[in-house]
Amino acid sequence: MGNARWTSGGRTATDRRAFAVFWPLAAVGGLLAGLSLVLLRITPWDVLRDPSSPLVQLLDVRAEGSLHTWFNGALLTVGAALHAGVAVLAHRAGRTAWPWLLTAGSLVLLSVDDLLAVHERLEPLGRALGAGEGGLHFAWVLPGLVLAAGLAVVTVVAARRLPPSPRRWMLLGVAALLAAAVGLESAGGLVLDSVGDGALYVLVSHAEELIETCAAAALLCAGVAGVRLRSGPAVDGLQVGYVPGPEQSCTEQSRTER
Repeated sequence: MGNARWTSGGRTATDRRAFAVFWPLAAVGGLLAGLSLVLLRITPWDVLRDPSSPLVQLLDVRAEGSLHTWFNGALLTVGAALHAGVAVLAHRAGRTAWPWLLTAGSLVLLSVDDLLAVHERLEPLGRALGAGEGGLHFAWVLPGLVLAAGLAVVTVVAARRLPPSPRRWMLLGVAALLAAAVGLESAGGLVLDSVGDGALYVLVSHAEELIETCAAAALLCAGVAGVRLRSGPAVDGLQVGYVPGPEQSCTEQSRTER
């Protein structure tokens, strides 16, 4: 069955393959967020409540250099490599490759930002612009809005040239990322200013980090959805290629695909 044919379950072959990758990655993100929430906020042990404890810094999803930060950075890095690989497949298939190179570069920058917290270095600039209270409690959000708008534009421009399945994953991933990194970050600032660093802020911040993980997984899956795998009597072994677009669906429907 070709990638472009919709199955009885309402998903293409590439969508099914991408979902098979997405759910385990999202589950790992949920496990890390749940572990952080339970061990750091519910247990009675003081050692798990001391912010300076190495164990806390390792498990707290809000801490830089934590397991969660490493996992997100790994997802974005692998996603960037996968998008670059799909660009090669697209070029060999005679299709447009530059959108994949554009998204690969964006994922590299996001990975560097996640691992090095580059966005937090915009805090002084944000305060100079008048931010620092309410929804702009985290002042970097104000100049960060410009970067967020740039990421949104790049994504829309690239997604318009991608096949349907990768396009959906790409737009979903960026929308979730911006909703978490800007929307929930601003909501967290409002909570901090109104009720302080209590249970509500902990829940908001953990939700933000979990959604960011799911967003990174979705962006990685955009690359997964851009790869076509074919096997069967008509091909020698497993053939890896670029996913066909809608205009190729008729010719691809007669081929067997895994």
